[in-house]
Order: sequence, then structure tokens, then C-alpha cells
Amino acid sequence: MAVLIVGTGLIGTSIALGLTAQGRSVFLADIDASALDSAVKVSGAAVYQNEEISLVIVATPPASVAKVFFEYAAKHATAVLTDVASVKVSIFTELEKLGFTQWDRLVGGHPMAGREVSGAQGAQGNLFLDRPWVVTTSAITSEQAITTVRELVESLGAFVILRTNEEHDQAVALISHTPQVVASVLAGELMDADFSQIELAGQGIRDTIRIAGSDALLWTDILSENSKYIATRVTNVANSLLDFAAALTAGEDDQITEKLIRGAQGRDRLPGKHGVANQNTTTIAVRLDDKPGELARVFTEAAKAQVNLEDVRIDHSLGKPTGLVELTVSLAAKPTLLSLLESANFVVIG
Repeated sequence: MAVLIVGTGLIGTSIALGLTAQGRSVFLADIDASALDSAVKVSGAAVYQNEEISLVIVATPPASVAKVFFEYAAKHATAVLTDVASVKVSIFTELEKLGFTQWDRLVGGHPMAGREVSGAQGAQGNLFLDRPWVVTTSAITSEQAITTVRELVESLGAFVILRTNEEHDQAVALISHTPQVVASVLAGELMDADFSQIELAGQGIRDTIRIAGSDALLWTDILSENSKYIATRVTNVANSLLDFAAALTAGEDDQITEKLIRGAQGRDRLPGKHGVANQNTTTIAVRLDDKPGELARVFTEAAKAQVNLEDVRIDHSLGKPTGLVELTVSLAAKPTLLSLLESANFVVIG
């Protein structure tokens, strides 16, 4: 089955990489000749020249997806059509305005994966491994089209989650789009701060603003296409921050504690590994010298204890050749691992 990917940014090129590694016949198209050339070199796919295509994947910015769907539906009368855009309602609405009628072979798609690095040079063939891939359909979408897209998703190592267009857009407004806005606004506060303040930055601020480095033009497009749902969420966050500020100003410690607890409870609702919530985990912080082999020693002790590490985070110490490694483990496993780490002369914090 020949696959055409229209749009050669991070996601489109990563899909191409994943498919060419399987020996699939993959073609690429892009209005940006330089981007197309880079993607061809990175992925090993071929430049599209009106070949017969069975599956069209539109990986352009959201604002142009509907027009690209319309164009390639006419060029390939039997091909299944899907996309990777992070918005859905606006795309399907525009298709209706364009007079699109071939809903039976159209399947909306959105891989919940990405990187701060944009473009073909940031592409990874395993980018979608174990990641959710939202699939949206209409009442008349054919089973053959759904099966084709499902097989694509699973071949890239992702798993399908079915949602309506509205459910999808409301969800990403909360868990993806609003965090981008909050991270960008918070990172913007650093612009007017003295460097003497910024140089004290630790892992907390770095984690919180990590996604602020994402492509500004692409995100302007995304936020504009899902503005209704995002505006509601951002307003809620803004009002909550104002309430927090009022509690701080008034010295209402009980209100401050209540809001912090609510935040912790919200965080605990996030699904953990394998999609399981409330996994009853805890953390162990270990101080390491910044030299080769130290992290491997920690992993060796965990293996000796037959302890599974649920997560690992590294926080480098400011101005010192050391760092803290935060290990997330099950509550039951903590005493065993703690004992082994101390016996191996590691400095365990807390």
C-alpha cells in the first residue's frame, strides 16, 4: 500500500521514518522545497510525483488541512484520507463549507506525541511508540477506512483512542493547548528578570516552561483553530491565579493550603504508566557525582533489588559537579532499594 504524506515537519517526517523502516512505499509532498528535500534525506522516502496512492496522511499546519484534504481527495478517488492535526472541529467545519462529500473515507487523526525540536531534522521513527493516537470518525466513515488508519497507527507502535471531534478538541484544550499558553506566559516573565534571579533556576522552572520553546508560528495556528475551548480553560486558570494572589495578599494560609492540595489531587488524576492512575509510588533522591558510570551504578543497584524504576529525573546542581537523581518506585520497593543504595555508599536525600 503506497502512502503519501503531505507536510514534512516533525510529525510527517517521523511517520515517514517509521514506515520506510518497515519497507513501506512512502512518498512525500510539501510546498516548501527545502523542507521536502530535508525530509527525503532524513526518511528515505521518495518525492511524490502523482503516483497511485492508497493512504493520504495530511501533516500540514491545521489551517491548511481542509484544503489539502479536498485537493488530494480529488487526485486519489479511492484513497483513505487522514491527518495528524491537533484540532478537529474547525477542519471538519471548513470541509463542509468547501462542499466536501467523501466522508466515508475520511478519518481524523492526532498522535499525542511530539518534541520541542521542530522540522524534519528532529524526526524520530520511534516517536509514536506506546503513545495514544486519537482517531475521530463520522457516522458514515467506512469500516475499511477506520481499519486502514488503525493498522497505520499500530504499525508505528501507537495505540488508538476513539473520540468525537468535539471530545477531542475539548480534551486537548485542557491537556495540551492551555499548558502551552501557561508555559509561554510564565517563561515570558523571565524576559524582565535580573540575571541574578535567573541563574538560580532549578528543575522546577525548567520543567514548567519546557514546552515554551515550541514553534511559535505553528502554535499560533493551533491555538487560533481551537480558540473557543482554549479561551475558556485559560480564563479558568487566570481566575484561579487571581484567587491565589488574593489569598497570598490577605495571608489566608488555609486558602493557600486548600489550593495546593487541590493541585496535588489534580496531578494524581493523571494516568501513570500503562494508563493506570494512583499507582502508589514514592521517590528516592540520590546525589551523584557528575562523572561517567555513576548513573549506571544506581541502575545496577535497582536491578539487584529487582526494583522496577517507574520514572527517573535528573536535576543538575548549580555550580557544582554533582546532581540529584530522583527515582520513582513503588511504595513497597522503597525500603529494599534504599538499603542497597546506602550500602553502596550513595548519598540518599530524604
